[in-house]
Amino acid sequence: MKQRILAALAALAIVAGSGATASAQTPGSRRVPTLTVTGDGSVTRPPDRATISFRIETTNDIAAAATSANAAIANALAARLAPLHVPASAISTTGYGLNFNPRPPKPDPASTQRYGYTVERTIDVAVDSVDASGAVVDAGVAAGVTNVNGITFSLRDRHAAVRAAQTAALADAVAQARSLAAAAKVRIVRILAISPSGSSGGGPLMRASPRLMMAAAVPTTIDPGNLTVEATVAVEYEIAPD
Repeated sequence: MKQRILAALAALAIVAGSGATASAQTPGSRRVPTLTVTGDGSVTRPPDRATISFRIETTNDIAAAATSANAAIANALAARLAPLHVPASAISTTGYGLNFNPRPPKPDPASTQRYGYTVERTIDVAVDSVDASGAVVDAGVAAGVTNVNGITFSLRDRHAAVRAAQTAALADAVAQARSLAAAAKVRIVRILAISPSGSSGGGPLMRASPRLMMAAAVPTTIDPGNLTVEATVAVEYEIAPD
């Protein structure tokens, strides 16, 4: 009897071991051969929005006088923009600072350094018509701004341009995959993953080369050129022998 019990336990151990071995060799654990390609795409669009940045700097020995003069120029800018139908919501103060620079006992006559209280204000003006950007620059100059820091061009419907660039990038990836599969004599089974990405931290890269042409008593003309939106799409395929 004791021998029969030991034989039965040994048989159970063999069956259990066989089951573990079969589980370890299931088809799901087999490495699937893959092909990964990265496609690039871009679209070019004319910009339909412009943001003009102005700087207003005023200096006075009295702080209140410096801030008052700065506010007067800012108000004059708003008044100059009103006839251009620029709404108040499109005018924003993006920077403001008040600093004091004491006058030395013997200042250098050749120095251009300003002494006293200096107020610096940065104002951005956004317009939905690129053609109006030159008139906005002229309004700022007439109001007495200290600097035109620059003009940024963009697209109101940026997402549409992104989608178009991604579609072009995916088409490029598909073409690459087909070409590589044919050269390697394999066939594409299915798509495993699609990973869109882009320049500048995951977003599309927009480029513009504005040209600002100004002359005394002549309206400012601005040629913004075009914006290029770029996108990248990585696609992973499962492949099999052809």
